Amino acid sequence: MVMLGSSQWSNYIRATVRKEKGLPILVELLRSDSDKVVRAVSIALRNLSIDRRNKDLIGSYAMRDLVSNLPSGQQRPAKNLEEDTVVAILNTIHEIVTDSSENARSLAQAQAIEKLVAINRTSQSARETKAASHVLQTVWSYKELRNALTKDGWNKSHFQPTATVTPKATKNGKPGYDDTPSP
Repeated sequence: MVMLGSSQWSNYIRATVRKEKGLPILVELLRSDSDKVVRAVSIALRNLSIDRRNKDLIGSYAMRDLVSNLPSGQQRPAKNLEEDTVVAILNTIHEIVTDSSENARSLAQAQAIEKLVAINRTSQSARETKAASHVLQTVWSYKELRNALTKDGWNKSHFQPTATVTPKATKNGKPGYDDTPSP
C-alpha cells in the first residue's frame, strides 16, 4: 500500500476533479442565486487553480462567470452577494491571474477592470478594497498587457491601491483583523 502525504493527496484530488470533468459543473454553479453556493464554489475554484492545468482551464472558462458576480461600484449585482463572497471571488481571480498573463488578458477581456477599479475606489469594505487592489496590481505587473490596457483608457494610477482603511472594530470594540487567507 502506497502512503501519500497531504500535499500529494491535494494534488491527486485537484487532478481527479479535472479528469472527471468536475470543473464545468463548478463553473455552472457560479451562476447560482445562492450566496453560499457562489462563495463555496469560488473557494473551491481557488483551491483547484493551484494546479497549473486547472488554473489555465478556470482562467479560460470561468473568468466571465466570476466577473459577472462582482459588484459594479456602489451597486451590487442582482444576487446581492455578501462581503465574504465578493472577497472569495476576488481572491479566486487573483489566484487565477497570478503567474498567468494569459488569464490576466482574459480578465481584462471580461470587462473586469472597470469593476475592479470601482471596488478599489468606492467599496465600503476594506477587505474588498484590498482584494481588488491585489488583483489590479497583479494585472498591471504584466508589462505585455500595458499597451492594451492603456488603449482601453487605463493608466498606472487605476492599478494602484487606494488610501488604506483603518481596521473596523469588532463586537468587543477592539480592532478587527482580516483572518481570511490573503491572495
